[in-house]
Amino acid sequence: MQVLQPQLRLLFWETTVGCNLKCIHCRATALEGRAPDELNTDEALGFVGALAAFAKPILVLSGGEPLYRPDIFRIAEFATEKGLKVALATNGTLVGPETARKTRKAGIRRVSISLDGADAKTHDQFRGFPGSFDRALEGAWHLRQEKVSLQLNTTVARHNADQLPRVMEMAEEMGADALHLFLLVPVGCGLEIAGEQQIPAEEYERILNWFYEQSRHTRMELK
Repeated sequence: MQVLQPQLRLLFWETTVGCNLKCIHCRATALEGRAPDELNTDEALGFVGALAAFAKPILVLSGGEPLYRPDIFRIAEFATEKGLKVALATNGTLVGPETARKTRKAGIRRVSISLDGADAKTHDQFRGFPGSFDRALEGAWHLRQEKVSLQLNTTVARHNADQLPRVMEMAEEMGADALHLFLLVPVGCGLEIAGEQQIPAEEYERILNWFYEQSRHTRMELK
């Protein structure tokens, strides 16, 4: 009897709801502090071990802000040892030289940083935190210094739709390996802004066609 192997390819794990930003579109409804029912370190490692025994997907450590967890690199290192490909999804504001170094040493293959505008005013307003744009760019720079693969994530809404060409230029200039666009989904905090921030279907179609054309002329992975 042939045993079929699980085909789980990608798994996003919201490791914490804690976050230092107040993004107006947050799907996780993040909090300033960590939730009391979050998995502790032993439970988290147990989850990773069970996952690795079941399948070998790409494991994306997300949040909230995953760097809020003091054990996040231990979790990443353990997942790497178990044969999982590990990625980290962060807002980038907490990434300094030491954090970037720990990221590389833990075996994290790629880090995605959210960039929701081509300038500080646009990004910071969406992220609810003055200075988050500059700190995200600084975090990206530290990761590239450690040769960690960088991906930029951009949530597309009315406030930044016309800035996408410049965002793409910035991604190229930073040496990013990928640029992923996310259309605003009305869940979590996004429910409160959907009416004023979602763009019309025709505009979505125009953006997606533009994005496809860009994919034919760039070294970056566009998705």
